[in-house]
Amino acid sequence: MFCQNQAFIWNGKEKILKIVKRMPTHNINELFGIEKQKELVISNTKAFIDGKRVNNVLLWGERGTGKTTLIRSLLNYFKESSLRMIQVLKNDIITIPYLYDIIYEQKNFRFIIFIDDLSFNENEQEFKDLKLVMDGGIEEIPENSVIYATSNRRNLMPTTSQSDNELFPEDSIQERASLIERFGLRVGFYKFSEEQYFDIVKHYAKNAGLVLQQEELIKRARQWALVHGTTGRAAYQFVLSLQIL
Repeated sequence: MFCQNQAFIWNGKEKILKIVKRMPTHNINELFGIEKQKELVISNTKAFIDGKRVNNVLLWGERGTGKTTLIRSLLNYFKESSLRMIQVLKNDIITIPYLYDIIYEQKNFRFIIFIDDLSFNENEQEFKDLKLVMDGGIEEIPENSVIYATSNRRNLMPTTSQSDNELFPEDSIQERASLIERFGLRVGFYKFSEEQYFDIVKHYAKNAGLVLQQEELIKRARQWALVHGTTGRAAYQFVLSLQIL
């Protein structure tokens, strides 16, 4: 299964892997405005594939800036390598130790466990589950596995909560920090400037073969941004809208 397939989705309830048959086609070189972020993630991933112990990775920040797309594009970028990716849903985090059993037996492959759009509410059980999973507890974590996650929140949890009124509020702060610190590489994604947004629009428009004067393109893109923002996702959706006119 692992020789013939590159990506999987973990079913924690049934403890089985579903093969991803419709693979992502993202080209990492077409992600604009996040050059430093790409460099950090690619370097960490390359070192991991080369057999080195690397940091767990958290990509956090503005929505629509390419966090998820960047991780998915690693499959194409390292297509001819031993890299394999397994997506785990938040409510299946507690079952990751069973997934470790499978990964441990596959010494010839390197596995990214991918958790998308990760965030927690106060006292949510999955928060403690993930801490346990990332520490491994009494059982050693397979050296051929690493966790990559995305989140819109820098700290994965709200910055204020009811527990802030407790006698020792610093204990709550330490509790929240205890999970985020398990991600040794934390990469921020920030709001694009208008210029970056226009560059992305031009790129998508060129790829789509749209015939439109640049001044008109920019004018319409600026109007679109008033409602949808200046994210990479907004730029892509804007170009899609032009193709149906």
